[in-house]
Formats: sequence, structure tokens, C-alpha cells
Amino acid sequence: MSNQCKTFKIGLDFHGVIDAMPDFFSFFTDVIIKAGGEVHIITGGLTDIDKQVLENHNIKYTHLFSITDYHNKIGTPTTKNHPKYGFPMISDQEWDKTKADYCRRESIDFHIDDTLAYNEYFTTPFCRLWTHNNHPKSDKKDERHMS
Repeated sequence: MSNQCKTFKIGLDFHGVIDAMPDFFSFFTDVIIKAGGEVHIITGGLTDIDKQVLENHNIKYTHLFSITDYHNKIGTPTTKNHPKYGFPMISDQEWDKTKADYCRRESIDFHIDDTLAYNEYFTTPFCRLWTHNNHPKSDKKDERHMS
């Protein structure tokens, strides 16, 4: 029997997950990292206000992955600008599969998200978080991901 412990890698979405329960995820991320694990924040993108939430609640992470930044970097073709936020949009399928692809590439052990549509592309264990904390969904959520 080996004396080595496995390092677990946890993926967390920001909008609808971390920002919906920041105090819980402050505790959770602290415990994971203190135990030698990795916390990957895997999100569409973060605004300066979102980064303040991470800082103000002492959310710890080892890696940050942005769908928007990734596709800009690799030159994924865009179709139009997002009607609400103005960033160049990629196809819905490209967007929806990107988190799953990242989790496979990075050998993430478990991912928590609030968008069920992404589950179709995951081979990594995927957990949909229902926060039901009497707050409406973030206005940052795309309407097609609200169900």
C-alpha cells in the first residue's frame, strides 16, 4: 500500500456558485487547499467586481480559467457581440463544452456548476448546485442557462 495521498482537483464555477454562497466557498476552498488539493475556478470570465468578491470573502484558488480569455487566446471564430455585455460571442456549443474540455485536460476530479446544459459534455463527475437562497439568479447569467 502506498503512503502517498492523491491530490484532489476541484473545479468551481463563479457565477451562480461561488458568488451565491461566498462564505461557504471561503471555508470549502480553504480546507481543500490546506489538505493539499487544487481549486480551479472555471468561469465564463470575471469582472473587477467579481474579483472583489473573491478577495473580500477570502476565496482561495490555485488556478483560474476563463472561457472568454481562452477562446480569445486560441482565436476561436466569433459570430457577434453579446447583446448584454458586448464581448465577442462564440457558438453556443463551443461555449458549453469548454469547461468540460478544461476539466478533462487538467484531470479535474469533481466540478460544481449551476448550469445543467454543460453536463452533456462532461466526463468529469459534475454536480449542479441549486443554491435556493431566496436570491434571484445573477444578472450575469445568460438566459439560456437559467433553467
